[in-house]
Amino acid sequence: MGILEMTISRANTALVMKSGNDSEGTIGGNPFKTINGAITAINGATGITIYVFPGIYDEKIIMPSGNSLRGVSSSTVVIRQQNVGVNTTLLTMGENTRVEDITLLLTSSNHVDLIGVAFPGTTSQTAKIRTTSITVDNSTASTTGTSNVYGVHSFGTGNPPDSVDTIRASVITVNSAGLGIKRALMVNTNANRFNCRDSNLLITNAGGVGSYIGAEVNQAGAQLVIRASTVQGVTADISQTAGMLSISTTNLHNSHANNLGFSTVLQPSMIIWGDPGGLPKGAVRFYRPGSAAVSTTEIFIRLSQKCLLKALSLRAVTGPGISNTDTWTIRKNGIDTPLTVSLTGSQTSTINNNVSVSFQAGDSLSLKVTTSSGTAVSDTVLQVDVF
Repeated sequence: MGILEMTISRANTALVMKSGNDSEGTIGGNPFKTINGAITAINGATGITIYVFPGIYDEKIIMPSGNSLRGVSSSTVVIRQQNVGVNTTLLTMGENTRVEDITLLLTSSNHVDLIGVAFPGTTSQTAKIRTTSITVDNSTASTTGTSNVYGVHSFGTGNPPDSVDTIRASVITVNSAGLGIKRALMVNTNANRFNCRDSNLLITNAGGVGSYIGAEVNQAGAQLVIRASTVQGVTADISQTAGMLSISTTNLHNSHANNLGFSTVLQPSMIIWGDPGGLPKGAVRFYRPGSAAVSTTEIFIRLSQKCLLKALSLRAVTGPGISNTDTWTIRKNGIDTPLTVSLTGSQTSTINNNVSVSFQAGDSLSLKVTTSSGTAVSDTVLQVDVF
């Protein structure tokens, strides 16, 4: 007998299904065949939800401001562009828009610039993505060519409050090859803030010496906030290249922050060293954990799991004195790292927030001090954050 399809009028709703017809589709009435057919029919109106039924939709989408796009299920509603040969953005968010419950797929076998989802203007503040799978893949391109590949790219001027998440409960995957900038999530170009929560960010390298980082902020005045998520990169999991990167209850899969600093919302674990009294002059010594006199023997702490060390800070009762500089250095397996702090003259406190160092399970941690010949520094306490 076949199946009888019945369309029930739904005000302010545009239905999209593979059996629809763009020339006959109407807002609140007959279904459209394509998402862009429904967008054309919206024609500047706001408050419309485009409701997409199962199927594969080979389209690029620019969301009209003030409207939303919702799939029946992210497992069965796919918006894609395959094997593109030119620079392509699959989905561009509009102001005050919402996209949810869909799969976005953008692929190429060429070295062209690819963006899964773009956030221009103030959309990082006003637009939202929920329960969406975003995959951008040019892993079959040559390992010697160059392309910039982003899962999500925020480059506008939006500044949402702390309570507003731009992306939530989503999966962002970038598979790429060759040279260039590869990011699951990139925030740059303008001073904007981007909040991401409850999401998985993954980037893989199919070959080549490009820069493969899970999430990066690279703009003075910009801020990237990631909460309750997992970030996995190749070159690094995260990078606070410029601006501010703040994370909370987030798993950095490889415990690598591009050797740069970052901020944490919650207080991380700490290791503390202290030396009561004055340090030897013109000497190299090693601290013991807790409070004890420094030693000529290097004292190691074995780390039981992979982690990042950052934010080395120092306080002293007395500084080194005029023309004197003393330097404290975090060491990994008996080798100096770039995580250091120094005191000069009358200075009695300092912190290094700009460097991070990756440690693997079983690595040894120690703290070295190198004093000047005339140092007067005394009663030092140092701490380092362990994330």
